[in-house]
Amino acid sequence: MKSNKSVMLGLLIIIVVSFATGCLFYNLLEPKDFKDHFAALGYSISDTEKGKYESKSYLVATKEDMPFKIEYYEFDNDNSAKIAYKKYEKEIPLMISTDSTNNETSGAFMTKMVVKSEKEFIIISRVKNTLIFIQGTTEYENEINTLLDDIKY
Repeated sequence: MKSNKSVMLGLLIIIVVSFATGCLFYNLLEPKDFKDHFAALGYSISDTEKGKYESKSYLVATKEDMPFKIEYYEFDNDNSAKIAYKKYEKEIPLMISTDSTNNETSGAFMTKMVVKSEKEFIIISRVKNTLIFIQGTTEYENEINTLLDDIKY
């Protein structure tokens, strides 16, 4: 009986820690995983472009029938990813019309902002030392959200 209580207590601690750190909801995507995942969905992956910010890795996923690109950054550390996130956040008014609404979510290891106007849609999602940026139209909002949900960003 005492053994069962110890096991249950151990499982409860693991679950609480996982929820508190966001480990169950967000996933750190390595560059290879990004390439493999989006290539399997029919996206072309480029690693030859230069990103907006200095990073360890910069990848772009595009698909012929989708009028948006998925930008992936991997930084040396979490702090560099946070800085890039804040820079993108400051530039949003230049990228989208003024009638937009912002919705930001943050946790221990992640921050995500969704900016939406009548026709435009931007997502900036940071998990630890990685960042994903997508700018598209609201017409493709569901596809974009599904893509990010699939990779837990």
